[in-house]
Amino acid sequence: MFQAGTSCVEGLHRFNFEAGYYVCRFECSPFYSHYAQNFCNSCKEMDFVLYHPGKKELWLIEVKDYRFNARPKVQDLVGKLCRKVRDCLFLLRTAALCAPEETPAEGISLREMAKMSLQARRIRLAFTIELGNIGLYPPKNLLSTIRDLLYRQVRFIDPQMVCLPITESGGVCPWTITPAGNDHSARIQKRLEEALQAKEREHARKIEQEQARHRAKQEAQRRKKARKSPLPLWKQRAMEREEGLTGTHADRKKAPHSAWVTHP
Repeated sequence: MFQAGTSCVEGLHRFNFEAGYYVCRFECSPFYSHYAQNFCNSCKEMDFVLYHPGKKELWLIEVKDYRFNARPKVQDLVGKLCRKVRDCLFLLRTAALCAPEETPAEGISLREMAKMSLQARRIRLAFTIELGNIGLYPPKNLLSTIRDLLYRQVRFIDPQMVCLPITESGGVCPWTITPAGNDHSARIQKRLEEALQAKEREHARKIEQEQARHRAKQEAQRRKKARKSPLPLWKQRAMEREEGLTGTHADRKKAPHSAWVTHP
């Protein structure tokens, strides 16, 4: 279980959550990644789910940073964010009944968070978005438009919905923001480790192939030398046994017939 006052990394930022909140990350749940994520051709999740047992407050938090990547059209972005909210609420209710016990890399299990969330009396939504300076409209004006469109869609869930730049959300929401430095989220760290392991396996495979080619080349040279050797056959076999071969036909591949043909 994640203890109170913990922190998690998402992208370039570290979210330091206030004491009393438990944190769940759907992406760390095998139940979500193996089953629920593929439901109805894709089921989306929010980046963080928080719950405070004392306040009975459930937070659904999405983090978007478009400073280094092309952002979608405003209407498409709003539609994706609303779908994340809808799918996340569905997943919480389903996981409370269907998710198994798990030990995630980060946060409490999806099943545990889902069961706690059933006691919530209030749902809070937070969309933390960095837009950068690319485009015709200033980031603040564009974010204001996104906020207005989101509010029309989700105000029945949370009339006090939060939609702010990532670094400005810390003064309004129950967390503070600090740079992540060289740290990564559990999901990214796992991918980096898997990529490193795959690279090591590929390197070992290439070394093994190179060694096999080297052994085959040596064997071919040995056979070629044996065929051209003026030594009598009994002496050739004795030398083979000294090299570790048994001297039987099983240890010697038959050379092509043409290799034994002598030319004047």
